[in-house]
Amino acid sequence: MQKIIDASGMQIITETGIYSNLDAGHYHSQLTPEPSLSSSMARTLINECPAMLHASSYLNPAHKREERAHFDIGQAVHLLYLETEKFSKSVCIIDADDWRRKDAQQQRDEARAAGKTPLLAKTADEIVSMRSALLSHPIAGKAFAGEGHSELSLVWKDSETGVWLKARPDWTPASFGFLVDLKTSTTANPSDFARKAYSLGYHMQAAWYLDAVEVITGEKPRQFWFVVQDKSFPFLCSVATFDDDAIAAGRALNRAAVRKFADCLEKNEWPGYRQETTPEKDTAFILALPSWAQRDIDSLVSAD
Repeated sequence: MQKIIDASGMQIITETGIYSNLDAGHYHSQLTPEPSLSSSMARTLINECPAMLHASSYLNPAHKREERAHFDIGQAVHLLYLETEKFSKSVCIIDADDWRRKDAQQQRDEARAAGKTPLLAKTADEIVSMRSALLSHPIAGKAFAGEGHSELSLVWKDSETGVWLKARPDWTPASFGFLVDLKTSTTANPSDFARKAYSLGYHMQAAWYLDAVEVITGEKPRQFWFVVQDKSFPFLCSVATFDDDAIAAGRALNRAAVRKFADCLEKNEWPGYRQETTPEKDTAFILALPSWAQRDIDSLVSAD
């Protein structure tokens, strides 16, 4: 069984391993001797550009975490589902109908300043109902069952570039045989999630986490599961995973992201949007109509 290292009190991690008791703020900061790349950062590199990654992450000394209500809800859901014993200590429930009143806003800001997650009382009640709905689902209810670990931090060095990499699975069973990621959404409809998963690069996330466990433990997990839950009543759930082709595509994109990150670090340059044909300089883009738009035009023209 892979040894799990207690990271309590650690400021900088210098060894490949699996770490527990590492708070989220520390994980998302300068965790290793040199800058480290996470899955979400890799997706920003691929879907956006290096300049966006630098501006929106710990790489930018002036960056501040954006505070939004839906982030609070997501964080509270993770606490209640995965670290139930921490929920009451980490969440501040505010007795107000909404955030429009100044006293509610003040309590919210004070909670955040104290390192707690602010929730309206009605939202907290909804989250409790969501958990009950998930536990009653025949598949999702078993995803987090049994012995396991929540929010472990996996840290390792890329063998090709020497760049530090990191991952933080939501739930890992004691066997490390599979991984689970909990997503709250406006719908749990699998068709909708398939589109969203691709646009947000979740196939990259799945490949990143599977590879992380294999590199560190020497054993490849069987699958990476997404448990998706609708935030609105009746709080429906679905469970999904990517096929082998999607994982292979995500792995290839991850490799491109790691190389790009290594190049940016070496040159200390974080360029904006550039074309693949001219990565060394900014050039104007020539746009073509997407295939669906051209089909629409062709049908309109033929109708005349």
